[in-house]
Amino acid sequence: MAELTETGCLCLHPAVCAVEDDYEIIFLCREKALASVTVAGVTYTDSRCGVMRTDTLVHKVRVPAAALNAARHYDVNVAPLKDHCNYYPKPEPTEVFGYDFRPVPDDPDTPVRMYVLADTHGCVDAPVQAALSCGGMDALILDGDIGDSADTVDMITTMHRLASAITKGSFPVIYARGNHDTRGHNAEHLLDFVPVRKGEDNGVTAFSFRLGPVWGLVLDAGEDKADDRIEYGGVCDFPVFRRAQTAYFKSLIAGKAHEYEADGVKYRIAVCHMPFHYSQHGFAQTTPDIYAEWVHLLNEMGVQVLLCGHMHHMDELDGSIFAGDEKPAFPTLLCAAMDGEPKRRVERWIPGTYTGTLVTCAGGEVLHEFTNHRGEAVTL
Repeated sequence: MAELTETGCLCLHPAVCAVEDDYEIIFLCREKALASVTVAGVTYTDSRCGVMRTDTLVHKVRVPAAALNAARHYDVNVAPLKDHCNYYPKPEPTEVFGYDFRPVPDDPDTPVRMYVLADTHGCVDAPVQAALSCGGMDALILDGDIGDSADTVDMITTMHRLASAITKGSFPVIYARGNHDTRGHNAEHLLDFVPVRKGEDNGVTAFSFRLGPVWGLVLDAGEDKADDRIEYGGVCDFPVFRRAQTAYFKSLIAGKAHEYEADGVKYRIAVCHMPFHYSQHGFAQTTPDIYAEWVHLLNEMGVQVLLCGHMHHMDELDGSIFAGDEKPAFPTLLCAAMDGEPKRRVERWIPGTYTGTLVTCAGGEVLHEFTNHRGEAVTL
């Protein structure tokens, strides 16, 4: 099998992203190529309507989570193809990159450790240090504003660099879009680079997921200001997007026997970059009726914790943060600081520093610890 080298077609290790009952395996190539993934002798292609995608350097291949969890190994296959011509295209020999995979154990008595990074804003080194210093994890959660914008492919692929350095393609990733990820020249193309739920158009950045005994829900609140703000110049249409999520969340409740009440589920978590219900901040007033309904629906689902970023400091928030009639029955964690301390000391980021959050599901509880780039536990 091919090694990952400077001359190979594969740029980074894949990100194995959990979405509903599947994994979307996302990887970057140095040149245009045919791409597929093989699991237990079955090959899944990166194709649309029967046509293999080659006019791209980023590939996404969807495989059933049950198949990969059982096989514990997958092969990424790439065959460079310079000219996807009408007749007789001639791909180069296929390069095969093999990866052993470690799924989250199904045993409900085995603790599940997940590290949360948010608001990395294009930084890689310090967040990677924080994650790798936590003592091991079963899953990586990338909770929005991973790049500083979606303006350039380099910024978008901050996600892939973090996942490559931390997971090396060997265990699951959860991705949630942040408000900065909605901005810039490539914002409308972001879905080509990140995991999405199968749905209208090219997919939706809100979805449920299952990792062993953990059932989770990714929410996407979109931008943090009203659509008609002059900064956006009319390019936003988030109320419609949020209402569509509301309908989706209701469908999960209707099918709860196959979702958060399915056999083996012991923990229920939610992930959203923006703490949309944090009423003392203006972003909670963009569509307060929608956000009030989201609080109600998360309460009905019995969510144990909501993991957020956006604020650039760490905090543990109780239900009093919400001004609506129905308070959150779950705590909200602010999970990231661009500093080595839990509280933001200055208005700028401090280069080379970072604090993230280790979340541990154990004994029926969802516990957390804030840890920085030096591997130190920090307290509020």
